[in-house]
Amino acid sequence: MSWERDKDIITQKYFQAINVNNTELFGIIKENLSELQPILPLIEFVISRLESVTTLSIDNRIWDAEIILRSALETFTKFLFITTADREEQTIRINEYWNSLAEINSIKQSAQAKRNLEHLGNSEIHRLAYLPMILPADKEAELREKWTKSERQKVEQKWSFTEMIFSISKSYRGKPFEMIVALTHSYRMSSHVMHGDETGISIIKERESRSKEDYEIAMNGHFLRLLSDSFIYCVFIAIETMDFLNLKENKKFFLENQKSLDDIQELIEKHQGKVFEDPDYDQYKTT
Repeated sequence: MSWERDKDIITQKYFQAINVNNTELFGIIKENLSELQPILPLIEFVISRLESVTTLSIDNRIWDAEIILRSALETFTKFLFITTADREEQTIRINEYWNSLAEINSIKQSAQAKRNLEHLGNSEIHRLAYLPMILPADKEAELREKWTKSERQKVEQKWSFTEMIFSISKSYRGKPFEMIVALTHSYRMSSHVMHGDETGISIIKERESRSKEDYEIAMNGHFLRLLSDSFIYCVFIAIETMDFLNLKENKKFFLENQKSLDDIQELIEKHQGKVFEDPDYDQYKTT
């Protein structure tokens, strides 16, 4: 298998497809800035992170790319959680995302800053870092009255990754969407690597312990999955944006653009394998 030659062909095709997708998407966004204002920062964040994923992948920094992909995936899920709700619930979720969660986080940050200063208050550097995070007494009292512990937990639980995935899987525009649950495995694996826990470190060490041939096969497949995920998320976010804007006819462009990858499917299948689905990773599936 001539991986380097095939890799160049596949990468160029993916980059071209992603660029075409995003150029069209941001062209439409430019024409609808006012309506998209509540969710545009999420779109920009996801697209930017995906650009980092592809850049790191090309540089063979696969595990770093996996960590960044987790960030994109979590924000992408929040985006879906907002856009797939009905209009009334969309308004509620947008307010929760930008306001409710911000107020809840400010209570936590203030409490943590106070604790930090109890131990580090003699340092001017730490006072400069933490004092601005401490809420004025009247503001904190107001927020704590508004956000009791049970109310905070209720909102935070609603916006947890697991709950969002469960909600979307139950009703994606009024229909079950069980396929979204598949994201949880990729998310968990990326989380292990990001946190550097025993499982995350073991996954990387197991990969590195393979023979050179098996190692390269696994890394090539991993590289292809990262490219594929980046493209799929770009397409998905574009289609969801069209639905949010009620521009259903425009979805055809993004669906048709996927066909530009048809002529490299043979090359992809030759190298991709099924990373993290082979027997060597069975022990990590339920972690």
